[in-house]
Amino acid sequence: MSPFNEEGMRAAAREYHADRLRRSPVAAAQSILDIETMPKPHDTWPEPDMRLVDDDRAPEPKFDWDAVPPTWRAWLEGTAEECSAPPDYVVANLFGIASAVVGNSRRVSPWPGWVEQPHIWIANVGRPSSNKTPALAPFKRVCAVLEKDAQPGHCAEMRRWKSECEHARAVADEWKQSVKIALKEGTPSPEMPANAEEPPEPPLPRLMIADATTEEAVNILTHNPRGLALVRSELAGWLGQFDRYSGTGSDRAFYLECWDGGSHMVDRVKHKRVPMRVPYASLAIVGTMQPDRLRDIFSGPDDGLAARFIYIWPDPVPPRRPIGAGAEGRAAFLLDAFRRLRALDWDRDSNGEPAPKVLRLDAEALDVLDQIREEVATANRTDTGIIAGWRGKNPGRLLRLALVIEMLEMAARGGVEPEIITGETTRRAADFLDYATAMMMRAVGELAHTEAQRHAARIARLILAEKPSIFNERALYQREGFSDSRDKDRRTAAFGELQTAGWIRRANHARTGRPRGDWEANPCLFQGH
Repeated sequence: MSPFNEEGMRAAAREYHADRLRRSPVAAAQSILDIETMPKPHDTWPEPDMRLVDDDRAPEPKFDWDAVPPTWRAWLEGTAEECSAPPDYVVANLFGIASAVVGNSRRVSPWPGWVEQPHIWIANVGRPSSNKTPALAPFKRVCAVLEKDAQPGHCAEMRRWKSECEHARAVADEWKQSVKIALKEGTPSPEMPANAEEPPEPPLPRLMIADATTEEAVNILTHNPRGLALVRSELAGWLGQFDRYSGTGSDRAFYLECWDGGSHMVDRVKHKRVPMRVPYASLAIVGTMQPDRLRDIFSGPDDGLAARFIYIWPDPVPPRRPIGAGAEGRAAFLLDAFRRLRALDWDRDSNGEPAPKVLRLDAEALDVLDQIREEVATANRTDTGIIAGWRGKNPGRLLRLALVIEMLEMAARGGVEPEIITGETTRRAADFLDYATAMMMRAVGELAHTEAQRHAARIARLILAEKPSIFNERALYQREGFSDSRDKDRRTAAFGELQTAGWIRRANHARTGRPRGDWEANPCLFQGH
């Protein structure tokens, strides 16, 4: 039921008083008159304070198309139109998911001692229906196809594994027989042959995870050293489930390590105390978040987890029907490019084991990196809190973005893989960082509002949209999206803000007998609308 269904309230009131009229016409006559003429202003209203719904965030930074590889611009614009989403979301998702597809096969190092993995963390911020999820859908589909591409090879490995297991069991049986014979003859028992032990089962190749627990994420990463994309529809919910069972802080600690991409060792009793070794604890994290949850994220433990995300919060675009064609061609373009990225082979270490291939920076790229580092050093003299921690990650972000952009350009064009990161590519990464910094300042601006003000603003927008003269508290919190209004203290604080701003006042109960919880809306809000 809509809380602002005035006609429904009138109808219910008429029915009630009509029943009274049948029983006592004189007693009910005046009540019917009251219903037909309600609501009637009982005195003058103040001018409503419209700042309650003014969007006083920092202006939306204009996206700089120089920040993306030129070969991708047409694809990005077409996909944004197809999804009816701001291109900002699509670009950020491209960088985040592509970083996982490249994975640990490639890393970047400006000089010895400093190596960055490619994985990037993205938080797409927006109100419901801003099409954050549709902007992520093309990338989820292509990840599913890449995982399917790996299935034939996995099936062949499974067949080999089963054959090896049978062979190992046969060897083990022979060995057991020889042990029995040795025992009867009183001779030393032979050692167990190395090929009598069954090999481990080949893991299913994975690229994307969503709702996995931290323990399961560790397990999957153990068998997928290239890294993974963690894709979540609501990042605040993901963060909220940390350490639900252990309470030790180990979940947050693990994901903090995933930013660095080093090895990770986990001891678990359930694994018979045999530690699980993750050779490369690496994750790209891409997800969505509603603005109301930013405060929860930024006010969490001061461990730097929130500072590792790039926050993208563009203005929504008006709903529109796509006028361009070529959706199938765009899908094929993305799949071909990501298949090239996924086909990048590992380098080898001194023991012949797979290891990341490390790309260096040319002289111009190093100059750009120096500029970013100087900007961070200058800003650190005044920055505090979440901004200081976030900006401090920018030199590493620059390297990661430059590596991903370089690989995306190669994947779109085809041809020979680059051996270095160029100055041109690094400048594109720096342009994107400038844009991301403006977005971060916009997101942090949301902290200027109290919880009561944010709650009141949501109700105020609903009032402007539905233009009620009377509305009811209970009907409000029964409405989808407003269940948090059930909490009396939160509801009282929000309605207090609305009342102070001159938007509402308690309904006059003297003659109409309406139940408590009814409010009148300032009619001045709807003049000219």
